[in-house]
Amino acid sequence: MNQIIALDKSLFLWINNHLASTWLDPLFYLLNWLGNGWILALLTAIGLWFLDPKVFKKYWFWMMLSMLLSGLVVVSLKSLIGRPRPLAAFAPLISAGKVHIHNIGPALKSRSFPSGHTQSAFAIGTYLALIFRRRWFIFIALAALVGLARIYAGVHYPLDVFCGAIIGISGSILIYRWRERSAQPKAN
Repeated sequence: MNQIIALDKSLFLWINNHLASTWLDPLFYLLNWLGNGWILALLTAIGLWFLDPKVFKKYWFWMMLSMLLSGLVVVSLKSLIGRPRPLAAFAPLISAGKVHIHNIGPALKSRSFPSGHTQSAFAIGTYLALIFRRRWFIFIALAALVGLARIYAGVHYPLDVFCGAIIGISGSILIYRWRERSAQPKAN
């Protein structure tokens, strides 16, 4: 396990330092903002309503349920595991000038694992991909960019992002399938 954590930290530093750019900061700041569950709920409600009110009525509640339930898993794991965020974990090395972390947004320091923003983005992205199967790549790519933005911002490790994505994807698939089964007429 120590080797996985060491690799995770090294990969974090490589991504965070090699992508850092003042011209990318606004884009990744926006993507971080997009991973907020309340923002996603509002944007999907507005987008689905204007795209097709029938699709909104049929799926929005279930999509929010998938995000909320997978979010409960994330909150529980954050409390149980309590992994410090990169700024806290690397604090002695940062103070000594041996490590630099490119940070945009709030300088978060506690409860890193798993990434809630990534979970929210993948929960919504996966559900949208299941509804609009021809455009699945757009939704998954946007969710992946939110995950990358969490590393770019200096607030999550790659493993946090990966596990947040898995939780969001799993929650949406489970709720989508449950909804589809419960919507089918019962055979006598």
